[in-house]
Amino acid sequence: MSRHSRAQSNDITFVIVVLVGVAAWTHRTQLVHFAYISLGVAVSILLLKMSWEVLRRRHFAQLQNIDTMSGLDFEQYVVMLLRASGFRNVSLTEKYDFGVDIIAEKDGIRWGIQAKRYSGLVKADAVRQVVTGLKLYDCKRAMVITNSTYNSVARRLAHANDCVLVDRSGLKKLSQQRCIL
Repeated sequence: MSRHSRAQSNDITFVIVVLVGVAAWTHRTQLVHFAYISLGVAVSILLLKMSWEVLRRRHFAQLQNIDTMSGLDFEQYVVMLLRASGFRNVSLTEKYDFGVDIIAEKDGIRWGIQAKRYSGLVKADAVRQVVTGLKLYDCKRAMVITNSTYNSVARRLAHANDCVLVDRSGLKKLSQQRCIL
């Protein structure tokens, strides 16, 4: 009895294979197009994944390297991040900047920005410098961006003067193109 069932099963399998083969032969041009499209989609997905990984590693490497940048390199890095985050007319000020390292515009507001690459806590002097320099550069708002963190006096002074403080975690968000303002 089992031989008979196995033979019928093999016959049915053979018939199905023949029918699929005939259908494939009849519609071979559509199958070739479908195969090309499938291959294209698979290759595109693979390339996107590889590109995403390269970009992710580059951002991580840049954030690690900021601690070894010179002050000017850090300012140029911040300029690049601000432009990528939607700020316009972003430029560095002259060598003797009167407390404002970068001038940038966003949503009709002109910002005076102090960039501080520090290994320790950023103190109130950074806030004082940028707030004092605002009028010299016709800026309406102040911001201090650092690779470090701020002490409590700097945070208090910034709050009292409507100065935005961007610390290491905010800098990371900025580098990942997540708008912080």
